[in-house]
Amino acid sequence: MKNIFFILIFVVSAVHVYAQELPATPSEQTVDSSFEQIERTASDVTEQTVQPKKEDAEFKYKIEKIYPEPKRPSVKSESFLAQADESDSYVKECSDTFRYGLEEDIATLLDELTKNDDLRFVDPIYDLFQSTKSPSIRNKILAYFTKLKDPCLADYAVAVINDPYDEKKDTVDACFKYVAAAGCTEAVPGLVDLVDKEEERYFNGALSALGDLGGREEALFLSSYIDRDDLTVAQRQSLMRVLGKIKAVETWDKLSEIAQDEDENSFVRMYAAEAIGAMEKSESEDILLDLFESDDPNFRVYVLKGMSYFHDSKADALVMQALRDSQYKVRLEAVESAGKRDMKEAVPYLIYRCRDKNEQKAVKDKCYKEIARLNTKEGNEYLVEVLKDKKIGDTTKVTVAANLLEFNHAGTDAVIELARESLKSDVTKKLRYALGKEFAKYGRPEFEEICSEYIASEDVATQGTGLDIWAKGRYEGNRASVELIAADAEEKEEPSAENKKTYQFGVKKKNANAKKAKRILEQSASKPVDAVSHADENISAGSKTSSDVNAAPATEKETAPADNDVSADNSVSVDNVASESETSAAVESGSVVEQASETETVSASVSEAAK
Repeated sequence: MKNIFFILIFVVSAVHVYAQELPATPSEQTVDSSFEQIERTASDVTEQTVQPKKEDAEFKYKIEKIYPEPKRPSVKSESFLAQADESDSYVKECSDTFRYGLEEDIATLLDELTKNDDLRFVDPIYDLFQSTKSPSIRNKILAYFTKLKDPCLADYAVAVINDPYDEKKDTVDACFKYVAAAGCTEAVPGLVDLVDKEEERYFNGALSALGDLGGREEALFLSSYIDRDDLTVAQRQSLMRVLGKIKAVETWDKLSEIAQDEDENSFVRMYAAEAIGAMEKSESEDILLDLFESDDPNFRVYVLKGMSYFHDSKADALVMQALRDSQYKVRLEAVESAGKRDMKEAVPYLIYRCRDKNEQKAVKDKCYKEIARLNTKEGNEYLVEVLKDKKIGDTTKVTVAANLLEFNHAGTDAVIELARESLKSDVTKKLRYALGKEFAKYGRPEFEEICSEYIASEDVATQGTGLDIWAKGRYEGNRASVELIAADAEEKEEPSAENKKTYQFGVKKKNANAKKAKRILEQSASKPVDAVSHADENISAGSKTSSDVNAAPATEKETAPADNDVSADNSVSVDNVASESETSAAVESGSVVEQASETETVSASVSEAAK
């Protein structure tokens, strides 16, 4: 019996041990694995949220560098040369200079062609670029095509930007400006690479060009720089401006903090304020309105620049308030903004500023311009009133006349009448020269009669100005007068003894403008004046070649400070226009020597008469 009992105990114990060693049932496995899976998923989510992967935290720019194919200029010089007369000596002279001229001669010619937007020599200039070994000539040609915005040199410029280390810095800088102006987006990867390498000599130039050419990818790339503490102050300033220009909205939060941080560098804050406005996020507007209360006038200027991107009543109200700001730089920016925003309601404020005797000249000149642009009855009447006021100086009148003619809304008759009055007396000949220079810019039909009066003047410089006006307008009614002046250039024989006696003071001198008139006539009437307006005489106003009897006026000394990034338009200096006109007219014909000789002849004749 006892044996049976011990056997039963042994069996029960064995079964218990075996049960403990058996694997879990399928249902138990499912429950355990489900909990483990949930645990792992939660862990993964936590890791992804709290500890992002490195590649997600920092944007990687992956676009490879591009090397564009060479291409010819988009404008063909043959289309302009075909319209030029074969007798046009200027074309031949320029062509000879490109073929045979010294480096300094070519450089001077390139500067002139660049200034005048002359398209007749596009192909020769492009070919010269391919063959020249002179870095200075190459840079001049880059500047020429930069102004034309022609991407024909993209292959060279992009190659330099992709690997600039064997080139002079001024060449690299010229390439930065060129690709930005010509819209060469192929340069973008190379620009990104230079910014990424953070070499100080290339950083600002590459960053600025990137602001003109970049898109969303580049905005994401630059956004990683906002928190960098190893950038110089100048680099941070450039970065602020470019982030606004490229509209890198990903950086808005940080930029708005910088703009509001009074401990931040003042210039960095200024550019950040403008940048958040440029991004055109509605949240920026209220921030900028608060920032305009700053005591720093320079900062208020850039707040106003940032607000200019918004077109609503809040922004308009701030502009009107800024017109009465105590600092003239802020008023200057406000005046320009009022004109750009077409705020006709601002005209009474602008007129008030013009009449204020204590107002800065730069502000007044800008007001004249915007009043003419806005074209209101009150504003136009005021500007005409200025032209007729005997107490107002000639320099101011020329500034007003220039703006009236530029926008051509009203006042043309008043300007012509002012010029006609100036022709009556040499006391106002300086005013006459300056007004003639303005007429010569446009070639409008209503200038035909005043052009005739200028040409008929006995004053050499006044007549030369009349030729400039005619060259732009090609008025058929005045052609005979121009041909008569030009005919004097053909006279080569010495006058007979009999003819000599007919002039009281000796031999009659050739007309000082004869050569100029002849060259103007040699240009085909069918040729676009804008394309050739600066040949020889610099026919179109605004240039300063030595042969032009109407050299462009010097800029007024008083302009807005550079740190404002706002400068007043160059106002016209009557004195400079007059002196340059008279001097260049004398040089044109060699009449300086002849005048001296004539003075001696007059003195001798008077002495003989006295005896």
